[in-house]
Amino acid sequence: MAIDHLFKERWQREWRQYSKYLRYVFNDHAMLALLFLLGAAGLAYRQLWENAPVTFWTRSLLLLVLLLTLALFKTPASFVKGADPVFFMGNEGALRRLFHQATIYSVIVNGVIQLILTVLLWPMMFRLLTPKFVTMLLVTIALMAVKMLFIFMKDRRTTLFDTTVGNNLIDWRAVVAAEDKRQAAILSFFNLFIDVPGMKPAVRRQRWADRLIGHWPNQSRNPLVRLLVTTFVRQGQYWDVWGRLSLIGLLVAFVTTGWLQTVLFVILFYLLVLQLLPLASAHQSLVFDHLYPVTVAQRQQAFRNALIPWLALTGLIWSIVGGVLAGSVTLLLQNVIGLVVVGGILLFWYTNRIIANTFRRRNSRAFTK
Repeated sequence: MAIDHLFKERWQREWRQYSKYLRYVFNDHAMLALLFLLGAAGLAYRQLWENAPVTFWTRSLLLLVLLLTLALFKTPASFVKGADPVFFMGNEGALRRLFHQATIYSVIVNGVIQLILTVLLWPMMFRLLTPKFVTMLLVTIALMAVKMLFIFMKDRRTTLFDTTVGNNLIDWRAVVAAEDKRQAAILSFFNLFIDVPGMKPAVRRQRWADRLIGHWPNQSRNPLVRLLVTTFVRQGQYWDVWGRLSLIGLLVAFVTTGWLQTVLFVILFYLLVLQLLPLASAHQSLVFDHLYPVTVAQRQQAFRNALIPWLALTGLIWSIVGGVLAGSVTLLLQNVIGLVVVGGILLFWYTNRIIANTFRRRNSRAFTK
């Protein structure tokens, strides 16, 4: 019974922690942008559903999307902490019970997520694959079963010493490492918006970018530009956000056109800048860069110089792909003008205010005591 209580306490604590962080992620501005994005995405999905041609290629693409949903949310949870194998050394059966309960929890949660993803694709499946509800229901159940089996097999494969021998010895070190990796992947998203206690972002050198960093423009005039560009490239969370939202924008270019496409590009551009904004203060608690003899205006300028090339590349790719697919130069110019105007407002007004308030508040707290 004590292990049952421990399992319940740990998964409830995890969800309480996530709900606390989500209040900072989905603030007023982000919620407004997401509401517009969801509304526009729903309209785009409806247009795609009504106008998608029933061909071999569209059916193949839908089947590919269905298979790709199996690759989402595929990491099982164990809720095993680093000290558990030592604490339960004399009672491994209790720790195994905790691990098996976590496996069942992961299988059920990921199965429900797969159900939701599949149901969202039902309209396209009705149009492109089959009009029969029974067939649709069987396909959904089959995808859920495959996802749940995949989670169970992955959990077993990553935690047993050797699945070919037939023993049932559990590699608790691998269990703890897998759980730490899962937690780090989730918390790295929240760490973009707030300082998650104990969170250490992964840093990779990215040798291909050494020359790019060395020749970045305006770094000789501002000492912080090189620091911010290096952080953007080598600290995975910023790089991943940029790549993820850029790919979502390409998907928008494929499924929308006209003013709807431009509006979605603008909203995604805003969300991209919003999620990259913590880069401006990424080194406050690392090297205490708020003590540098650098003015707030120089910090604002460094942030712009570090991000403008990346944002310009993203906006240019979105506009070109959207214009080429629609066969319209007007749409291309419309996208470019919209992104330039919104980007200018964000980088020369919105982010300037946020950065100024952040560092003035930090400096006043540091020097008034």
